[in-house]
Amino acid sequence: MSSQPKNFADLAAVRRRARAQSLIELVAILLLAIPMILVLFDASVIMMAVATNDAACRDAARAASSGPPGLLAAGSRSVNNGDAPSKRASAVLKRIYAPSGYLKILDHVEVAETIKTPVPSATAGGAVIGEVTVRTSAEVYPPFIVGHFVGELPLHFKKEETYNYTYVVPIAAAP
Repeated sequence: MSSQPKNFADLAAVRRRARAQSLIELVAILLLAIPMILVLFDASVIMMAVATNDAACRDAARAASSGPPGLLAAGSRSVNNGDAPSKRASAVLKRIYAPSGYLKILDHVEVAETIKTPVPSATAGGAVIGEVTVRTSAEVYPPFIVGHFVGELPLHFKKEETYNYTYVVPIAAAP
């Protein structure tokens, strides 16, 4: 005996069962695929935020090292927010890396400097041998699923970059 439908009513029932099975398979696949796609999107947002914080820290450190040190004296010290290296680093972050969307690079920048040799006098001039270290922090707000599983939002990322000073003390003109 054959399992072929014998009339049009049986044929319609077979087609309905096939469509229903296809619909159930589609729903099952979507229940797995949609969360996976959202996790991938969250992961890409986090990776872009980390890369942006890395670039911001690098640019801030480069800017902080491109002018005079906070204090023209040998030694290691933390730079105050009002000193020149800190102002240069903060200016880069405010101008280029303004907060937007899922990422916020925090305004507070930690800057430390080390001057390795005595600073040349203004009458003789010369290069400042030393380095400046900048630490930036970023907050990331994943838009979909990841934020619900990691617990407390935002996610915090930190980066530290060190650059050599490129400042040369100019020779003062004789009066």
